[in-house]
Amino acid sequence: MSTHPGQLARRLQQVTYQLWTAVVSTETTPPQFVVLNSLLADPDIDQRTLGERASLDRSTVADVVARLVQRGLIRRVRDPRDGRRNVLRLTQRGEATHSHVASRVERMNDLLLSPLSTDERTALRSMLTRIIESVPAISAAEGTAAV
Repeated sequence: MSTHPGQLARRLQQVTYQLWTAVVSTETTPPQFVVLNSLLADPDIDQRTLGERASLDRSTVADVVARLVQRGLIRRVRDPRDGRRNVLRLTQRGEATHSHVASRVERMNDLLLSPLSTDERTALRSMLTRIIESVPAISAAEGTAAV
């Protein structure tokens, strides 16, 4: 097995996807869950803000929102403060789906991190967060576009 960090990250993504489909859901994708989770935490936000909070690009968030609206899990409503824009809300069905999926996500995370001690889990989360948060700074220092 490669020890290259990029290859390990790609392999971890594959393992996470396999666990997701086996333990969590074949109907609700990880990006869809992130959107449901974001709207549960902060309802009545617009699609651009949702994309920022969920770390999804504009085209991906547009596709995810369209699919969730089609499934009846979220709805668009006119912003009461600005009638020119729409905001997004979970429906009752969306809240129920979130609750169901969230409990399975906890189980998946437990399985994913089961080889690690509690201290190692904390350290891994901390290190991954530092790497993710450093990307814009690295990109700026390199003179490249942010990832």
